Amino acid sequence: MSPGSLLESGRPRGKALLAGVLLHGRDRTREDKVVLASSFGVDGIRWLAPAADTGSWYPGRFFEPRAVNEPFLSQAIEKCDRVVAEASEDGRLRPERIAIVGFSQGACLAVEYALQHPNRCGALIVFTGALIGPPGHAWPSSPKKLAGLRVLLTGSDVDEWITEEQTRETARVLADLGADVRLRIYSGRPHIVGPAELAEAREMLTALLPESPPPAHPR
Repeated sequence: MSPGSLLESGRPRGKALLAGVLLHGRDRTREDKVVLASSFGVDGIRWLAPAADTGSWYPGRFFEPRAVNEPFLSQAIEKCDRVVAEASEDGRLRPERIAIVGFSQGACLAVEYALQHPNRCGALIVFTGALIGPPGHAWPSSPKKLAGLRVLLTGSDVDEWITEEQTRETARVLADLGADVRLRIYSGRPHIVGPAELAEAREMLTALLPESPPPAHPR
């Protein structure tokens, strides 16, 4: 992926302790996500924010038949994978030092990416997101597929886009796949990222920081 197709902030390449991939919501911008990342207040992270070509990662709703959202969904997953590859800096940062952070549609994409590409990142921060697929979809059930993955999954009991039930179902499926899921449902919280969620994310990101910096990649 060319450097010009990504918005970067935080630590420069080669100097970061962690890398974070920021996935924006529908009709939002990568700039929005960079502002959000700055609110975490965690030093040592190189943030990478790609942009959906049309402003949305896929055209339909996340709970519609998957064919409705193709080929856009597959293209979005491919783009996300290229960004994760860049985040690793040719292997200098191992998967456990890479976090994917998404809000709304971007959060749904983050979950889908983890299902399709397990062991490529160490943490998911899913601000109001859910599994992509229609009701009754048969999700994988391997108890070790997502072993070692830390997940912060947030939602609300009044969110107009993703219901509490859909959020809890997502948490159940991820946990059944071996992920370490921290589920937070907020009462009365509209479709935003609230202060309590930022605090939870800050705690998770801080816990990912290594005790000593990773070695520089050999030249």
